[in-house]
Order: sequence, then structure tokens, then C-alpha cells
Amino acid sequence: MKWFQEVNNITTSNEQILSFEDYMNIFEEHSPRELRTNSLYLIDMFNYYGKNDKGNFTFFEKEHPDSNPVYGQKEAQNDIYQYLVNFSEEGFNNKFILLVGPNGSSKSSIIKKLVKCAEEYSVKDEGALFTFSWIFPIDNYIKGSVGLSGEGHNSSHNLETYAYLDDQEISAILNSDLKDHPLMLVPVEPRRNLIEKLMEDQPQRLEQVRKTYLYNGDLSKRNKQIFDALLKNYQGDYKKVLKHIRVERYYIDKRHSNSAATIEPQMHVDASLQQVTMDRRLANLPPSLQSLNLFNLHGEIIYANRGILEFSDLLKRPLDSFKYLLTTMETKHINLKGIITELDIFFAGTTNEIHFSAFKQHPDFNSFKGRFNFIRVPYLTDIEDEMKIYSKQINNLKSKIHFEPHALFALCAWSVMTRLRHPQPKNYKNKKLGELAVRLNPLEKALFISEGAIPEAFLSEEMKELKMGKETLFDEFKYDSMYEGKFGISPREVKSIIYDLTSKNDRVTFLNVLDYLNEISEKKNEYDFLNIGAQGDFHNCKKFIFYIETYLLNSFDTEVRESLGLVDNRSYEDYLEKYIIHIKSLLKNEKLKNTVTGKFEDPDSYFIKEVENNLNIKDSPEVFRSHLISKLGAFSLDNPGDKIVYTDVFSDLVKKLKETYRNEQKKIINKVAENIRFYVNEITGDNDKQHSNILLKDQDRKQIQEILVNVKDRFGYSERSAIELLNTLIKKRYDKKS
Repeated sequence: MKWFQEVNNITTSNEQILSFEDYMNIFEEHSPRELRTNSLYLIDMFNYYGKNDKGNFTFFEKEHPDSNPVYGQKEAQNDIYQYLVNFSEEGFNNKFILLVGPNGSSKSSIIKKLVKCAEEYSVKDEGALFTFSWIFPIDNYIKGSVGLSGEGHNSSHNLETYAYLDDQEISAILNSDLKDHPLMLVPVEPRRNLIEKLMEDQPQRLEQVRKTYLYNGDLSKRNKQIFDALLKNYQGDYKKVLKHIRVERYYIDKRHSNSAATIEPQMHVDASLQQVTMDRRLANLPPSLQSLNLFNLHGEIIYANRGILEFSDLLKRPLDSFKYLLTTMETKHINLKGIITELDIFFAGTTNEIHFSAFKQHPDFNSFKGRFNFIRVPYLTDIEDEMKIYSKQINNLKSKIHFEPHALFALCAWSVMTRLRHPQPKNYKNKKLGELAVRLNPLEKALFISEGAIPEAFLSEEMKELKMGKETLFDEFKYDSMYEGKFGISPREVKSIIYDLTSKNDRVTFLNVLDYLNEISEKKNEYDFLNIGAQGDFHNCKKFIFYIETYLLNSFDTEVRESLGLVDNRSYEDYLEKYIIHIKSLLKNEKLKNTVTGKFEDPDSYFIKEVENNLNIKDSPEVFRSHLISKLGAFSLDNPGDKIVYTDVFSDLVKKLKETYRNEQKKIINKVAENIRFYVNEITGDNDKQHSNILLKDQDRKQIQEILVNVKDRFGYSERSAIELLNTLIKKRYDKKS
């Protein structure tokens, strides 16, 4: 029964029951922690988990069985955090946070993850939360005949507090339905003096606390009634009143509606009250309490106090059903049939773009606008983050199907491209940046957003301009009503595509994905984004497929070359630097010092000619060399003190050198391609008449088999998929007929 002991250990470590005096000792030792309102508590939680290298708060990407990770959405996360900071400055949560975005953009997932990690944080010492209950012992205990020296209790505890009594020694327990903070039991003036003294070395935090209910507030109505009645009964002896207090550590727990709750779209009352019935248990209360009209408070708002309350699909409810939020946000109170109740809740809700657009047309929208903070939650526009969404789904399908390399990338790249807009030069103050942005095709823009990758067609100066203007390009449509990520295919639909691909194939290559997407691109009745008019190559889903296929065939081509050992290992930086040094010396008629022998020698004319042959120069060598030296001089004048990076200054030369090398490789690839065709015919038994009498040599067959092994071992392809992709690559890139 090892598990039983483990459960006992967990339960013991999580239970914490204290007398009021013992709690106040904890309070004095950890006063900054204990003086946290809801907003300060959540800020500390955000900071506790921290950020990753992309600037996202890490807890959103944590794995939980009942809460999927949230990838991307950096801006939405930072907005939530900043609003919490604003609330802490105000002293209470004075705005409702409404997450707005298209269906399936992870709005509810963000709140769910926020709640889940708040649950997790509340179990840790750093996230400790306390409330209290009223304990009323049995008559015998009060008269002194029970428990004064009983085993299992410290006698001083029994004399000073009822907090540690066993159940059989208790006649009644009244809990705090709003989870009042134990500090509220200290009258206002002594409480303020205590806080001032304990926080005098943290003036900034003290200033925040001064604005909160912990500094200025009072007990909730029922607790105040009980406190005042007992104080009167004990003739003003606070110590006797506080004997009845049992301070309890509690944990945020949405499943049991403990400081976390969700209000669903259907119309119902969010809070209510009910008179406490005088049952046998409560009949044992002191007479001074039995005469009171005590009420229990119910409903999601009550359950969520000192935690998080989510309004799921808020705008699906009639507007009148949540108008009370206007007053609640402004005053932090809710009025329940004359009972004014102070709240400490992080209010958040979700809605889709369609309902939000209708909401903005309502006459009362401006009233709500002043008490709401709207946070956009678009579909992702980062391919890498998009791929993370489906990685778990793909992993769970491994036993049924193999997703080949680049297959998921193809699907996610296409998905992201459906959400992007064509850059508009008029949106850029920097005209040069606007002109460069317009030159990016949909895939290039998606790769620039995801990886910062810039196409080789851009000159080095243009690349620098794009890198410097990256944020401007990202934010081009940020404040536009048709912002990027408002439209396009949703993650829910992408997940369905993955399952559909799984049902139709035993292996999925990027070619299978593109074929499927080509079919989807025809279904304009099913997908609204397909009906958006094309702007250049943007909103042209079939053109997306062409770009992705070209890009991934290039990637596969490179992998095949690496498998053949046809990798250009030259350092272009060293290669160009050596060339420039030699032509400079040649132009100046100077000798160069040999770093090995230490002797001065003439520039290497053979090396210079080799480079110029590879560059396939059109001008005379003298004119070409002079132009390069002039360009280098101009760079030094424009960038004084900067280190010269030759591959940046002469990026056009790097492209020419790479092209030359690829052309040299192509001869080898063409021969291999022919052999692959024969190999495929051999293993499939599909010999055409033209090649029926051609037998593949053993050494050529061995070479093909080595390529397949390398492609499988190094890149993760299955043999069948590798052969299919090789066939496609040959037909589209190396077939002499094409």
C-alpha cells in the first residue's frame, strides 16, 4: 500500500490549521506575501514562473492532463500582465478583461491555463493563501470538563484557542463563504499601524497596500455580525473573540469552485443569498448569535472571491444579465438584496469577433468600454508556434501513422499564410522599408515572422533594413479592423485535417499534405477565408501550395546532397577575405606575407583566377577588381569603426559562388537521378520499354541504397516515402525531359 502512504504524505503536507495568534506570527514573518490582493498575487505567480527566451510566460506552455499548453500569444499574455500591474496600482481590479478573437484562437485556453497554474501556485509555499472559520466548542469544553488536559492537544492551545479542537469537541463551525482574509479580524486602525510598521522598508509596496481593502476594508457582512455579537457577549474582550478563530490554508481549485469558477453562456443568476436555517448544529451557537439573521452567500461570484472568475462567451448572454458588472468594476462591490459585499476577483471573459462586432453597435457599448479592457487573441502567425499546437496530437498518432519530415511544417506554413495580409507601402513611414516589405511573398513573410529568415534575393543593405524594421512589419495591421490572424483557417480545423490525413494514409509526406490542401482550396462554401479577394499572391491559397512545394523540395534536395556527401564546406567569409586581400595587393603591386613560411610572396594569381571563374564575371578582371575595392571603401566610409563582414558586403558574390557549386553538383545528381529511376523500376517491377534491357550496376545500386539509409537515419524518412520524394525531386528538378 505504498500509494496510501504517499497520499497521506501529500494530505499532511497540504493541511495547515492555525490559531489566530499562530497565523499572525506567520503574517509578521511573511508580510509582503500575506498582504497580496488578487492582482498582486497573480503578478507574483507570473513572475514566479518567469519567461522563456521568446518572451512568453512559461506557465502557459506547461503540460497538464486537462489543460492544453498555449503557444505564442505573447502580446495577449503581456497585456494581461500589464493590466494586473495597473490593478495593483489602483488598489483593486477595476476593469473586466475581455479576450476577443476568432473561434478557436485559444481565448478560453488562456484563461484555463491561468486558472490551472494558479491552482498549482497556491499549493507552493510562495502561493500560500489563508482564510478562517468560526469554531464553537461543545458546552462541556467551555465549562472546563473536556479537553483542558486531553491528549493530542497542547494545553496552552486549549486555553487560548479553539482552533485545534477535534471534531467531537466542536458543536458548530461557520466558515467564511467569501474566504475573508484573517487580517480583516484586526480592527482598521491597529491593522494600519501594524502594516506601516512591517512594511516601512518597502515603501513602494506599502504605497500599493494602502490602496487595498487589506488596509482600509472590513469583514464581510456575516463575519462582521458574528464578530460584533461575540465582542458584545464578551464585553469587549477581543482575545476571547479570537479564541473562536481557526485560520485555514486553502487552495485554488476550480473543480470544487474554490476561488475559481466559470459562468457559462446560459442565463442564470451569478450570486444569491439564503438564510442560515437553525438546525441542531447551529442551535448550539451562543444565544447572541442565534438571534441574528445570518445568510449564506451562493453563486459563482461568491465562490470565485480572491481568485479568478471566467465568463465564457460573455456576449452570448443578454446584455442586461451582466450590466451589474459596470457597478462592480467601478466600486469592487456587489449588492445582494441590500447586503453590500466587497469582492477581490480577477474578472475575465471571452467572446468571438462576430458577437464583439454586434456588441460595439449597442447603445450601451460606451458605458461598458470604460469598464472593460479588450485583448485581442488572434490565430497564430508564427509557423514554429503553430507546429507546437499539434505536436502532441501527432505524437499520439505515432502508432497508427508516420508523419514524415516537413509534413507538419507544410500544413502549418499554409495555415499561417491564410492569416497574413499583403504589406501596403502607405502603412510605412520608412518608404524604403515599405518597398522591401511588399517584395516578400506569403511564405517569405511567414518565415521572416517565424525565423527572421530573409530571402537571398535581397541585397545585404536591404537585409539590414528589414531586420531593423522587423517589429514595424509585424505590427503593420495591429490596429486595423482586419488584423492578421482575425481570418484564416482555425487550429480546430487543422486538427481535423490531421485526423483526416491519418485516416487516408499510412504515411504522410509533405506532398500528401499539399495534395489535401489543394482539395481544400476549392471548398469556398466551407471556408470563409477562401472567399477573400487575392492581393498579389496573398489570399491565394493555391499559390501558397506552389511556394511551399518549391521551398520543401529545395530542403529535400539539400538533404539528398548531404546524404551523397555533396556539401560545400568552404567558409565563404574566409574565401572572399582571401580573394580581396590578394587583389588589393595585386592592384597595389605589393607582396603578401606567407603566414606559414614568414616570407613575402606575390599574390596567388591561380587562386584569383579560380575565384573569378567561379563567379563567371562579365567585365574584364581589372574593372571587376577595381569595382570591388571601391565598394569596400564606400562601406568603410558609411560604417566607420564597424568590422567588415565580407559575406555581408559582397552578398551577391556569395550567391554566385553557391550557384556555381550547385551547377557542378547537378552533373553528379543527374547521374544519380538516372540510377534512382532504374532502382525504383527494379524494386517495383515497373520497367518501361525504354529501360527494360538496362541493368543497374552493383556499385550504383549500392550508392542508391546508401542514400536511402542516410536519408532515413539522418533525417527520419521512411524508405517508401524517401523513394516517392526522390522520384518527385528528379521529375521536377533533374529530369532532362523537363
